[in-house]
Amino acid sequence: MKKLFTAVMAVLLAGAVMTAVSCGGKDSSSSSSGVRVDGGDTARKNMTDEEYHSAYMSNDDLKPADDSNVSIQISYDNNYWNDSTGYDELYAVNDYVEALNNGDFKAIADCYYPGFLEGVCKESEQFTSAEQFVEQYYATLEDTLCEGFKINFIEISDCRLAGDAEADSRFEMRDENLKTVFGDDIISKISDRKLLTMGGYTYYGNEESNYITELTNVLPEGMLFCVYTIDGKPYIF
Repeated sequence: MKKLFTAVMAVLLAGAVMTAVSCGGKDSSSSSSGVRVDGGDTARKNMTDEEYHSAYMSNDDLKPADDSNVSIQISYDNNYWNDSTGYDELYAVNDYVEALNNGDFKAIADCYYPGFLEGVCKESEQFTSAEQFVEQYYATLEDTLCEGFKINFIEISDCRLAGDAEADSRFEMRDENLKTVFGDDIISKISDRKLLTMGGYTYYGNEESNYITELTNVLPEGMLFCVYTIDGKPYIF
């Protein structure tokens, strides 16, 4: 279990720590989903809606004013999410980021499949609960971003599916983690896997910084995490 715990912790912290030191600047090329990732801190704010949609090709937005399931505006590729597919995975992303913004450790833990983090922590000598585990993750993320950070605009700048090398590598690790905690039968309950990048024009900050810092200024590759649909419901991993 100690080996499992170490592997999962490393994965959870990868977005906050590894990408922060991976390079000093951003690549101005497009992501695989066709979303532009170049621009300065205020590029998104200086765009008209027409300019924004022209630059972002197939991107749309979920806005709190239009959809009560989100509290933060989310830019997404409508090739992956639309009225036919539904938006449950994006709602899960919203709930996760909202929990991070509020520093609500229980709500963050609730974004994971029930019992998963408890299983990871069960035999740990360092953590006694999922909330304590997530508290450590939050502290690391806060150290990387800023104290009291809030993410106030989300762009899902990339979505990778099975068949992509990096996605498959992460899916394999998550699957093994899940099997270790719940047994092999858990795999048959997974109906969808996606590797998402929260980057591009994602903005965060605190009151002191006026909430207008691009996430990729600090984490050049953005924050990568998996969304698994298990028993018909999406969960963050």
